[in-house]
Amino acid sequence: MNLSGRLIDAFLALEQTRRFAVAAERCHVSPSAFSQMIGRLEAQVGARLFDRDTRNVALTAEGQAFSVGAHRIADEIRATLSGVKDRAALGSGRVAIAAPPSLASDWLAAVLAEFRDAHPGVTLRLLDVVSDRCLALVAAGEVDFGLNAQRGNDLEFDSSLLFQERFHLICRGDDAFAGRRSIRLRDLRGRPFVQTVRSGSVWQQTQPWLAKAQVHDTGFEVSQFGTLAALVERGFGVSLVPATALPLCRRQGLVDVLLDERAAWRPIYRVQRRGRTLSAAAQALRRAISDGVPSALRRPASRR
Repeated sequence: MNLSGRLIDAFLALEQTRRFAVAAERCHVSPSAFSQMIGRLEAQVGARLFDRDTRNVALTAEGQAFSVGAHRIADEIRATLSGVKDRAALGSGRVAIAAPPSLASDWLAAVLAEFRDAHPGVTLRLLDVVSDRCLALVAAGEVDFGLNAQRGNDLEFDSSLLFQERFHLICRGDDAFAGRRSIRLRDLRGRPFVQTVRSGSVWQQTQPWLAKAQVHDTGFEVSQFGTLAALVERGFGVSLVPATALPLCRRQGLVDVLLDERAAWRPIYRVQRRGRTLSAAAQALRRAISDGVPSALRRPASRR
């Protein structure tokens, strides 16, 4: 059975108006075309739905039974269209994203709060995870997109550069580096160093630099920047963190010093599953995140 929405609309129009000419005008067809539509509908359902003569149009018993389902279908279609339009207008919807803790803890949280205030009907979900886990969540479809220092393979992911950020050394206020404006990697030779976990982008990016600089590995590998800052504060060593992680490392006894190396930038990508169309809400949030990147982080993106 190929029961179209136009035939259901024709039925409902005739049921309400009880006049073929008026119902035809409402459906924007000629009276003869409308009569043919009602005839096709009755042929498809296999029953006469209307009794009609030159003056009166009335539902048959089968027409009354059909009316119940026709109204239910029309109501469901209207509700569905209304829901889709509401989502497109950002009146509702859900967006899930993944991002490393360094991004999620400060500027991204501010962007999400501003987006929530502008679109209170959209439900937001944020997972702060390390880089490998972020790519896994995007690949599995558990999040709409991710912000990540790894772009993933081009066959599976569609990635675009959002910004690049500098690295900073975290050290105690009484450290020899504390009074300097910047350091070079060679300055770290032999210094005790606190590492981040190997599954994170910071370790994966800085490890080749640190091996070349011949730092002294303390054996500490931590997943939280707050823990890293506490260990540095207690004298276990120094460490390198990206600029967006600095708010997580603020402690009274610590200072940060810029790492002045031409290649020492951490790229941050917007990553989504290739071939997947984002919802209207996810597209809007992606734009809001791009617009919300601080100007200090925008300039380096041209160095790609």
